[in-house]
Amino acid sequence: MNRRVCLTPEEAFEAGFNDSCQHDQPDPNDCPRCRLTDAEIGRLVVLLQGAYRPQQSATTAA
Repeated sequence: MNRRVCLTPEEAFEAGFNDSCQHDQPDPNDCPRCRLTDAEIGRLVVLLQGAYRPQQSATTAA
């Protein structure tokens, strides 16, 4: 396993895709113990729904 320190969230996100899992599967998505279940994905969708909202312009008429 690569023990490099991730300095940004993007690097941490990519590290999960570029490294094998602890169960010796080259692709963690193929590992039944590491991959997310459909129920977990559904919960994340609900939690993150509306988390990203584009910043509105602060130029409103008074």
